[in-house]
Amino acid sequence: MIFAPNFRGGLALLVLWWLLAGTALASGVPDDGVLDFAILRNGEEIGRHTLHFEARGQDLEVRITARVDFRFGFIPLYRFDHRALEVWRGGALARLSATTADNGDDFQIEVRRNGAGLALSVNGEPALLEADIIPASLWNIALVKRSQILDPADGEIMSVATRDAGDETITVRGREIATRHYIMTGDFERDLWYDRQGVLMQVRFKGDDGSDIVYRLR
Repeated sequence: MIFAPNFRGGLALLVLWWLLAGTALASGVPDDGVLDFAILRNGEEIGRHTLHFEARGQDLEVRITARVDFRFGFIPLYRFDHRALEVWRGGALARLSATTADNGDDFQIEVRRNGAGLALSVNGEPALLEADIIPASLWNIALVKRSQILDPADGEIMSVATRDAGDETITVRGREIATRHYIMTGDFERDLWYDRQGVLMQVRFKGDDGSDIVYRLR
C-alpha cells in the first residue's frame, strides 16, 4: 500500500503547533510539513510515498500520494496509484477520502464522522467503523497502540499487534537519527521507525514475492 503545499513561513508552523498542542497528532507532524519517501525494492527505487500536512482552521489536513511502477525492462509488473485526504479534528479522524488503482482493482473510499462513530463507504457500499479507528497511512504513531486499523487503499479492517522493539539509531538523509522501532504483525506487517518527536523516519516490510521493501526519506 500505503500528501497541499509546504507551510508558508514560521507563522503557519506556530499556528499548527498551537492547534495541536497536547494531542498525539502533534508529535507526528514534521517541522517543514512534508514527508517524502522513496519506495525501494531490493535497493532499487520503484515509487514514491509523499505526505503534506497543513493546518486549516481547527483541522489538520494530511494529503497523501503513493505511486509504484515496477517493471521488468519495458514490461509493467505492478502498478499502484493512491491519493488520499485525511482531516483530523481534536485528535480524531473527521474525514477520509481516497482513490486507489491497485494493479487493475479500483477503490473509492469515503469516511465521515457520524455521531459517536464513523460511516464508511467502499465503492458505494456502506459500513460502520469504530470512532477511534486510525488509517494505516503510518505517519500517526498512535497506530502502534491499536489492535484494528483501516486500510485506506481498499477499506478493509485489519487486525494487528505491535511490539515495541526499543531504541535504535538509523541513518536518515546521511545523518544518524535516534528512533524508536516498532514491529507490527497480523493482517498488516510493517517495521516502523519514529524519531523522538514521533515523526515517521523509515518503513520496512516484505513484498508478496519475498522482496525487501523500504520507505526511505528523501
